[in-house]
Amino acid sequence: MGVDRLSRAATLVLVALLLAGCDSGGRPKRLLHGEPAAEFKPVRGSVLSSAKVLRGGTLGRRFLLCRPESVARDALVVERVGVFSESLTFADRHNRTLYACDGGTDAAMERRPPWCSGSAGRLFEGTLLDPRLDIGCRDPSGKPLAYAWIEPVRGAHWVGVDQGPYTEIYEVVAGLPVRIATTRHVDLARSAATFGVTHYDAGGRALVEGQLEASVAG
Repeated sequence: MGVDRLSRAATLVLVALLLAGCDSGGRPKRLLHGEPAAEFKPVRGSVLSSAKVLRGGTLGRRFLLCRPESVARDALVVERVGVFSESLTFADRHNRTLYACDGGTDAAMERRPPWCSGSAGRLFEGTLLDPRLDIGCRDPSGKPLAYAWIEPVRGAHWVGVDQGPYTEIYEVVAGLPVRIATTRHVDLARSAATFGVTHYDAGGRALVEGQLEASVAG
């Protein structure tokens, strides 16, 4: 009996330590799917998200679940995986519309994992004029999750998003807007979200710092 009590006590202590580690507010050690979270050395305490440029066919079911008919099966796709988010960005055959598949839990239970929502935005001479905010998803802990595109400033190779205890770094790839995410400053009542954003050059020098204030397009 005494051993059982000791075992239960040890288990409770272990759980408490694990919870304390989760709530410590430090730099995350892993990305969403368990990959080690590398640090972007020029920005202390940052987390470097994963960015891959792939053909749609190599993504298999992940791409087929959210690919519109206007998009080729072998379309160029930017796959991003962060600490609590994941997304796909790709354009249609005529490069007139940009699409996103946004990952997370669908609060309405209408979409099959891993995607919980998606966005589409018109391109004007290759430029997206609206960030196409999406707040229809939840992160693994159930918090509202906001996604938006951001157009990097001239000379930017990295985009940093303020996540509170750390900065999440996104690489600019394939000449496409960067799909960023946050769980901070998400206002469901106003269908809006605010992102703290910094643009960096290839060497990590800050070029522009500011806020992206986005609202769901009506």
